[in-house]
Amino acid sequence: HYHDLDYQPYAPMTNCSLPDFEYMFENGFNIGNAEVEKPKSIGTAGAQIAQIIANVASSQYGGTSVDMIDQLLAPYAEMNYQKNLEISKGWVDGEAKQLAYAEEQTLKQIYDAVQGLEYEINTLYTSNGQTPFTTFGFGLGADKWSREIQKAILEVRIKGLGKERRTAIFPKLVFFLEDGLNLKKSDPNYDVKELALECATKRMYPKEILGL
Repeated sequence: HYHDLDYQPYAPMTNCSLPDFEYMFENGFNIGNAEVEKPKSIGTAGAQIAQIIANVASSQYGGTSVDMIDQLLAPYAEMNYQKNLEISKGWVDGEAKQLAYAEEQTLKQIYDAVQGLEYEINTLYTSNGQTPFTTFGFGLGADKWSREIQKAILEVRIKGLGKERRTAIFPKLVFFLEDGLNLKKSDPNYDVKELALECATKRMYPKEILGL
């Protein structure tokens, strides 16, 4: 399906794309003159996603999607947690306090990474002078850090951009529902679904979606 027909057939540009971020993270990639290695933290992973989006969007005229971004970023949140746990052992007494410190710091770093990614996307401009049309799919990750990333994405969107708390145009958020995970009150991630509904109520943009 072609859209933006003013670009065709005059420019050899593709339409929408779904980059394999997981493969690129695991194996490294090249952008410009830089050889980029596997990220070692969720903050670096978020920055690399923004870099990839910027470069892909500048060579096409359609959207760029990040599939299941919660599950994509979860392993890097775990890296942050393990680093924080090691740091805590140097100056926090007691295992319980060490675990609490590591979790508190990791949750903050998850939020900061997600917020930074949203700001980066909304301050990017492609070669045609547009903000990259970006979509995040998420909601099906069942592990602890996927769940926290889901919450951070929704909380950042609810908060809004800048001093005036403006609704972000991008990325579009596609939150998926699954029976047994987040659909019913008895499901373990039902509270995240409730947060998604709050987000949709307060920050609905024409293409925000709850996907079943």
